Amino acid sequence: MLLGEPNRTDFDLAFRCFGIPVRVHPGFWAIAALLSLPAGREPLPVLGFALAIFLSILIHEMGHALAFRKCGIQSHIVLYHFGGLAVPDSVSNYVGYGRQYSSGSKIFVTAMGPGVQMLSAILLILFLRGIGKTDGFLTGIVGIPAAWTADPVGSLQDLRKVNGAVLPCYPIQQFPELSQAALGLADKNQDGLITWIELVDYEVELEAAAKFAIPMWKTVEGKSPRLYVPREMLDHFSGTYLEILDRADRGRDKLILWEDVVRGHLQRIRVQNEFLSIFCFGFIQIGLFWAVMNLIPVYPLDGGQIARELFVLSRIPNGVIKSLKLSIACGALTGLIGLRLNMTFIAIMFFLLAYSSYQMLQRMLGRYF
Repeated sequence: MLLGEPNRTDFDLAFRCFGIPVRVHPGFWAIAALLSLPAGREPLPVLGFALAIFLSILIHEMGHALAFRKCGIQSHIVLYHFGGLAVPDSVSNYVGYGRQYSSGSKIFVTAMGPGVQMLSAILLILFLRGIGKTDGFLTGIVGIPAAWTADPVGSLQDLRKVNGAVLPCYPIQQFPELSQAALGLADKNQDGLITWIELVDYEVELEAAAKFAIPMWKTVEGKSPRLYVPREMLDHFSGTYLEILDRADRGRDKLILWEDVVRGHLQRIRVQNEFLSIFCFGFIQIGLFWAVMNLIPVYPLDGGQIARELFVLSRIPNGVIKSLKLSIACGALTGLIGLRLNMTFIAIMFFLLAYSSYQMLQRMLGRYF
């Protein structure tokens, strides 16, 4: 939950979801569109990411609202420019529910939001893995090892780990200019790339007895190579790995270039429809990253409210005041981390939340005027 419920406008979108009234303020669409602009300049990627934001936040607030219902409290949902709210229909309904709406119940209601949001993202990941697709976020952006999430992109990592499966080759232009004419003769397939095997074979033809290949190879070893898979490695693989290599095979007289292996595999495991691809990426990003961030113990985020109730449950003296101090510290720390990671928007937001918690603390201590 963030801040207060906005006023109604003539441009609100209203509907019911699982019997719970939902109102979408026009400011929500404006912010969703703004956050979606990095997805691309074309309309489809922007719409795909905006739809992912809408559904993920709606699911988050539905988690709160359904938990309210479980506790006997009727509520409604509002999506607006600061995110979303699940709002009890009346203050008396929320405050006067009695002892049954305990701190434990409040934790349950608060945790259900990010909980079902993360669950929905995980279910989408599992579905994508089930059809052999990658989400492009966990491994590609976060850097989680593909083996941990069964991301099919991990097949490339497994291939590359095999000893001798990927070797360097160099464009003729990277060799000394005086040797390039001779190297043209060594380049039997005329692809402009020289491998160690081609150098050795050419040396055998010249009967040079290691006087040509080794010195020539050393002239380029410090330069950036291109990579290829030796054709004999095809006999060492089967199943998925062989399919990946076969997809990049351009013929017996051509090298199996690693860049072609990567490009062909990624093309197969990515969601081909651009709209759906951006939607899946955005839904998983919002559903995991934003949900986890929302659990940071900073007021008025869900994590801040959970921390407050945990302090109350623990019967620590001045628990609410201590939860505010924790909020200030965590907000400032998260803001600094955001600056370190060049996430300016996140940094500013958490600095503001930390300051808001500081103001709240001063009011509680009677020092704010």
